[in-house]
Amino acid sequence: MALLNVAVDMPRFKIDGAKYKVPELDEPGAVDFAKQLIAMAAAGNDCSSEWIAAIRSFFTSNVANMTTKSPNVFGKRQAFPALRRMILAQLVKAWVTRMQRQLPGQIEEGLQQMFLELYEAHRVVAIRKGIMEYFHISKAGGTSWCHAAKNNGCRAQIYDSAYICQISQFDDRVRWLNNNFHVRRTGRGARWGSWGRAKRVTNLTSCAQRHEFAALMGYQYFSNEYTLHEGFEDPANVGICHQFFNVILIRHPHKRLLSHLKFVVLQMKWDYRNNDLFNRTFWGTDSEFWDQFGPVLVDNYMLRGMLGETVYHAPIGSLGAEEIARARAILQQYDLIIDLEEGHDAVDQLIELGVGWPHTLREIHDKDSVKAAQRLNLTYDPYLPRDLDFLYDRQAPDMEWYNFGRVLVRLDELLMSVVAALGAKPLPSLDLRELHGNPRAIHCGLFRRGPRLPGSSDERWMPNDFFSKVTAEMLAARQAAAAKAAARAKAVRAAKEAAAAAAQGQGMQAAGGRGLQGLDLGGEGEGRGGGGHSLTHPPSHPPARAPNLTTSTKEEGVQGLECSECMCLGSSTYCNMQNMFLCS
Repeated sequence: MALLNVAVDMPRFKIDGAKYKVPELDEPGAVDFAKQLIAMAAAGNDCSSEWIAAIRSFFTSNVANMTTKSPNVFGKRQAFPALRRMILAQLVKAWVTRMQRQLPGQIEEGLQQMFLELYEAHRVVAIRKGIMEYFHISKAGGTSWCHAAKNNGCRAQIYDSAYICQISQFDDRVRWLNNNFHVRRTGRGARWGSWGRAKRVTNLTSCAQRHEFAALMGYQYFSNEYTLHEGFEDPANVGICHQFFNVILIRHPHKRLLSHLKFVVLQMKWDYRNNDLFNRTFWGTDSEFWDQFGPVLVDNYMLRGMLGETVYHAPIGSLGAEEIARARAILQQYDLIIDLEEGHDAVDQLIELGVGWPHTLREIHDKDSVKAAQRLNLTYDPYLPRDLDFLYDRQAPDMEWYNFGRVLVRLDELLMSVVAALGAKPLPSLDLRELHGNPRAIHCGLFRRGPRLPGSSDERWMPNDFFSKVTAEMLAARQAAAAKAAARAKAVRAAKEAAAAAAQGQGMQAAGGRGLQGLDLGGEGEGRGGGGHSLTHPPSHPPARAPNLTTSTKEEGVQGLECSECMCLGSSTYCNMQNMFLCS
């Protein structure tokens, strides 16, 4: 009940003068409508016929009327998701308390129509916006979500083999690890080692600039794996970009943290190609090591991303009640929230009705950490922090935020399940089951018309000179990078072949001088046993070899390169990702 009250009271922060960024409350009449709902609840008149009529009047006059015709694509691009969840929280709260879990018969028909109109606002605004910004919380299903976008025919800048799906010009790359610490510890650099470089390397920093670029390029989907926006100078100003249809996947903080730690350990083992160095660095670590190496990973990662670049890089232990409240208010404004812990049936319904995608996460199985570890002969436990429970306890702010997110997800599920029972469809003129398996026909579901600039008279996105120019520049850059990579790989192969030939020649000379005396006729060499090792002593076996993958990549700009030559091209974030993730 307490978390329902948080959802009900969220607009009060803005109304009472708190410096919260809530774009939907800046719309004409929105604050007055919120005040009306608050007053009705205070008088015990919420969930009445008058309450239902006020809600229906606001949404139909400000967003869309129910109609069997094609939606008006030129209308307001604001679905009021925070107010929608406030309304549903009021309803659930009244149903549990005052109504004793029984709906009065006289309001049932009005409630059904209200639910349909709330969903219609959500659906029509998604069509009007035509582009999704997905906030990718690392290790919370973002790779699979990008893969789903591809399966549903969404236009994106590039679908690389790692399924990152970012816009390279935005610099939304992760800043996970402290490279300076890693260099001091190992003498070598670390991938993702840009923690501390808070500012994005781009001129496209405002929401308006980001939307203009993405809209001109016609992208229907992109992801952001760094932080939310416009909070670099003033963290109080951070928030979502209302110009986009905003989606986020959330996950239990402890599961997310464990997955993140395993992923980094796995990647470091691959990168080092040196078991001795890997064992010296990661065997038997503790929270103090990770506080220095990956501070953002182990201290409320989800909250930090929600609150902008400055909070992302804030000292460990500095997040508290104020940050939790601000992040909750931001989360309530998302158009769609999905909890990975809810199970496939609930998630499928949210995806199908929420964005009009028939291909859901159920079909996708990316980045299996168990299989990846087996390929590298890696057992995770000895390399995870010894005091992992201490780190779990430190995620309390993330847990408070996540628990509130679960309530918001349940409110969204309530809406979608009711309208599904009433026969609502995301695209009434199309049968998603018939489109299943044909991404070109799906056209990214509700975003099928693509993005348009504010005030555009076009009913759908149209190619333009800016699009042609930028596309040509990116293609040329990818081709140049591919040629350079091929030349570098060829040189490396030649050097290895020359070294092997020289070593073979020296070996033959030595063998000729020794006769049979130096031949190894058998023995107890390494490699006969399994890959296991104890938890008290690091293993001494040589580095595990990478799987020999020979399938050529098919991604744009890297045709002709063998799998072992895969690397970061175009807008991919994870440069030089291991073969098992980059090659398919």
